[in-house]
Amino acid sequence: MAKIDRVLICVALSLFVVPLASSYRILGINTSPSRSHVIVQDALMKELARRGHHVTMVSPYPEPERIPNYRKITIPIDPWATDFTKIIFENTNSRWLMMQMMPYMLRASAVPVNKTLRSPEVQSVLKEPEGFDLLITGIMTDAAFGVSHQLGCPTVVVCPNAAMAVVNDMVGNPTPISTIPNMMLGLTHPMSFRDRLANLGGFLFDEVFSFVWKYYQRQTYEEHFPPGQYPSYEAVRKNVSLVFLNHHFTKGSPRPYVPAMIEVGGLQIKDKPSPLPEDVRQWIEGAEEGVIFFSLGTNLFSSSMPPEMLSAILQTFRTLKQRIIWKWDTQDMPNKPANVMLKDWLPQDDILAHPNVRLFIMHGGLGGIAEALFHGVPLVGIPMFGDQPVNLAKVEKEGWAYVLKHTEVTVETFSRAVNEVLHNPRYRDSVQRLSELFRDRPQSAMDTAVYWTEYVIRHKGAPHLRYPGADMNFCKRHSLDVLALLGLVAIVIFKPE
Repeated sequence: MAKIDRVLICVALSLFVVPLASSYRILGINTSPSRSHVIVQDALMKELARRGHHVTMVSPYPEPERIPNYRKITIPIDPWATDFTKIIFENTNSRWLMMQMMPYMLRASAVPVNKTLRSPEVQSVLKEPEGFDLLITGIMTDAAFGVSHQLGCPTVVVCPNAAMAVVNDMVGNPTPISTIPNMMLGLTHPMSFRDRLANLGGFLFDEVFSFVWKYYQRQTYEEHFPPGQYPSYEAVRKNVSLVFLNHHFTKGSPRPYVPAMIEVGGLQIKDKPSPLPEDVRQWIEGAEEGVIFFSLGTNLFSSSMPPEMLSAILQTFRTLKQRIIWKWDTQDMPNKPANVMLKDWLPQDDILAHPNVRLFIMHGGLGGIAEALFHGVPLVGIPMFGDQPVNLAKVEKEGWAYVLKHTEVTVETFSRAVNEVLHNPRYRDSVQRLSELFRDRPQSAMDTAVYWTEYVIRHKGAPHLRYPGADMNFCKRHSLDVLALLGLVAIVIFKPE
């Protein structure tokens, strides 16, 4: 009997120990001033904690939710880093806006990561004797790649949108400019000759931006990881094992990827929505004609929109039978209609999951588009900058969005857009059909991301995934040296006597 008891005890202990053997310590660093960027990575970090890994997440935003195995370190962001909304609303050309915002973007990519690496809290974490098995960062955190060398672990990058030059460069992902519309230009397929010419210009701009971006990141990197004591900035960028893209081929142009770049579009979308705040739930469920959700994302402050634009929107809302719930960043709104509820922060995914939401008015961020597509909610899009015009151009072409330039918002145009999407069933029919395509996968975006995260740790950085072209220069990668030699040989052979 005693022998049987000992066997049972051993079995019980083995069942307890086995899960611990596959439990990893994972450090996340995301210094982006854009909360939507952090949300995508944080969704993965929280899920890794729920699955038994020991997770530490460093970002500018506090986390009110207490999750076992999840430790949050908040390094607050400086106010200037989010003070650019007025520039966007005052600009009439989204293509030139990126040029205007380049100095801000370069500063916003370097200063917060510098502050984070200097913080005593982060330095204390890096000195913990247990170490870490993996570093996961955002796309504005290149200067922190030296942490992976310091800890002796691989790096995974979470990109909150489609691939761009500064991200493709990490793993050598190709970008055929004849078939992939530049994310800043708003082009869609099929591209005309003129479109392809503009596309070339857009990609050349991306390469210039990538070059300047890396220059600033290199300076910050070398402040914390001096040359001679640590590998070069270029070397640690090559230590990136994997890039996750919060993108899905059903939401953009199908394109080639190297094995080290994985699509996980909709990573932040929950399988089961969380309960809504009680006042929000009652507002939505008490709306007999349904609800319109209005949000310009985490980077834009609705209170900064021009008075004439705000007036046009409010006049339209007064005429509607629907209730509106609006992400609004101040305490009150002048002349607020009775059918409008204001909140400075809203659980966007959970709201869009509610069946009483009829329409989503938004700016065109990929995260919001993915959530609307997943839950089958049509859009009125008002793109502002960055990839938003091309995101919404694609959605409009698919038939489930009505798109307005922010400079063209009047009572007439905005009212026409809202009523068209509310009352024309083709918009909802289109999004529900495409929602089925977006959802139809062998495994969820989160399961995919968790699998590949653990895969990289299990296989010590998975160097076998790295594309050889990532370590070649442009001439070698495209065989320009070989073509030059063949051209020279042809000239010599066929040279006229």
